[in-house]
Amino acid sequence: MRTVAVTNLKGGVGKTTTTVNVGAGLALKGLRVLLVDVDAQGNLATALGVLPLRTLYEVLVDGKAVAQCLVRARPNLDLLAADATLMNAQPLMTQRPDWAYLLGRALKTVASQYDVALIDCSASLSVMNMGALLAAQDVLVPTAVEHLALRGIELLQEQLARVGSGTIRCIVPTMFDSRQRQAHELLLQLQGRYAGLVTEPIRVNVRLSEASAQGRTIYEHDPRSRGALDYAQLVEHVSTLLGLQPTVAAPAATPNAGLADPAPQRPRKYIPDSEPAAAKPAAETPLFHGTTHEPCPGCRQPLQQAVMAGYRIRYCDHCHYKRQELVQGVRR
Repeated sequence: MRTVAVTNLKGGVGKTTTTVNVGAGLALKGLRVLLVDVDAQGNLATALGVLPLRTLYEVLVDGKAVAQCLVRARPNLDLLAADATLMNAQPLMTQRPDWAYLLGRALKTVASQYDVALIDCSASLSVMNMGALLAAQDVLVPTAVEHLALRGIELLQEQLARVGSGTIRCIVPTMFDSRQRQAHELLLQLQGRYAGLVTEPIRVNVRLSEASAQGRTIYEHDPRSRGALDYAQLVEHVSTLLGLQPTVAAPAATPNAGLADPAPQRPRKYIPDSEPAAAKPAAETPLFHGTTHEPCPGCRQPLQQAVMAGYRIRYCDHCHYKRQELVQGVRR
């Protein structure tokens, strides 16, 4: 299991939104995904529309097995949730000499059941965040394109140097407003300072906040939105960057994928898989890139085409024209 901490020491930069939609996108590709919430606000459960019966507190303080505290949020996607009780866990944990390694040891007990774990961290130098960074091999940093959020990356780098664990693998600019001149200037500044780490930005999209409020992923709420496209591209980038390969069959796409009912607001009980992972069929997730015969409407050069995470994207390398569509139908 590859363990990734999703963190930034600045709040309100889209950490939970990124954790949910990257995790859901990887699950749709056929990867077995575990989401872990180490923030006492418990926003992951809310964003996924589930009510957990047990939480991370019971794992770290009461010593319960992780498998007993999981909730099945979506096909291929499980959640180890948090709530306000986690605030009481931190002073109890620090009474133990090995407090910093409790989370990592707990996650190792289910490592064979998952391909990747994403840990949603809070915006602070807390006991739980320290445990998350020590448990993670990789760090994904969402950051709003603003001065204070960029400062949070510098503080995070200092913390990682002190901890001596985890490596920043990618920085994800979020809430990018292409209409603002300052946003472009700060994005260029970010790309210049962290060359090779900065991904394509996640553009401002009200559909993303709507999805979280309704307990849906962006792919369920509005798969034709630019928020869905941006996160689908990020999912492909992360899976390639970390070398993640599906080990189970991806959930079948349906014609009404964007019109599904909200996730039911009721407790969900985790049921372990009855068959070993090796016996499950591997999913085919082709990623196609190539040149089309269709001319660009702007400059008449041939359009390029890519297929990723259920989307067909046609784009122009010359004038940056871009058009997306679901494999099942054209985007409105």
